[in-house]
Amino acid sequence: MSKRTEPPAAGDFDPVPVRPRVDGWTPERQTGFIEALAATGNVEAAAKAVGMGTTSAYMLRARPDAASFREAWGIALDCAVQRLADAALDRAINGVATPIFYKGEQIGERRHFDEKLTMFILRLRDPKRFGKWREDRVPSFHQDGAAMLLQVAMNRVENDAHDMEAGVTPPRHKPLPELRLITLEQEEAVTILRGEHLAAIQRRREYERCYAAD
Repeated sequence: MSKRTEPPAAGDFDPVPVRPRVDGWTPERQTGFIEALAATGNVEAAAKAVGMGTTSAYMLRARPDAASFREAWGIALDCAVQRLADAALDRAINGVATPIFYKGEQIGERRHFDEKLTMFILRLRDPKRFGKWREDRVPSFHQDGAAMLLQVAMNRVENDAHDMEAGVTPPRHKPLPELRLITLEQEEAVTILRGEHLAAIQRRREYERCYAAD
């Protein structure tokens, strides 16, 4: 039996088989709950969005035959955590607007920047310069690694868009290598990126020739 290579989407699961009740956890309510949970990260809000209660949601999750529902629940929370991380990064970069009042009227605003949040994000995202490392581990970064990784990701987006525009299903890509913490496998990862980047350039040239011919 082959292992799943990619996690399922938040709404991609087998609904728990329940008795057909108009006011019960129908398949539509189950999938709607998972989608709302991924969007909000709040169980109570997700349950309310489908007209159900928080307690009944946890009861459904606890059922022995609800394995797929539990898995989708966890993935939905992962999606919500990513939204939270994006929001935290935005606050660290752009700050939070604080209104300034004078005699009961707002006359402006100032930007408050949370330096602790900024340092926390820097230590995680740029550990080479800001992280705290164990004595037996030294981080090593390829100077062009981040730029190359971004370029390959952009190549994938562009090529997939061309495929969809032409009515072709885009290929399933392998996960890109993590370049935040590069160890002895650094050069191998960079080589893979370079190879994929060159292949993407070749594909783009083929698209351009096809469009030029039309």
